[in-house]
Amino acid sequence: MAPDQDNDNSSNGDSQAKGWGQGSNVAWSIIGTLLAGMIAWGGIGWVIDRLTGASLFLPFGVLVGLAGALFLIVRRYGGG
Repeated sequence: MAPDQDNDNSSNGDSQAKGWGQGSNVAWSIIGTLLAGMIAWGGIGWVIDRLTGASLFLPFGVLVGLAGALFLIVRRYGGG
């Protein structure tokens, strides 16, 4: 009877181990989305700044990237 109880405990431990770390994956996905949006749109703004000689498009691009990333995060992970 003892070997059966050991198997039951190990299966419970396996099911708990599968759920561990899911919050970490979501957090890294959110951080990656935020960084990617700001870097991509900030880079586009930087290129436009270099081509036009202005200094307005880089910060505007970063803000647009941040807003777009936040929109995507809320849409993917939001409650509604």
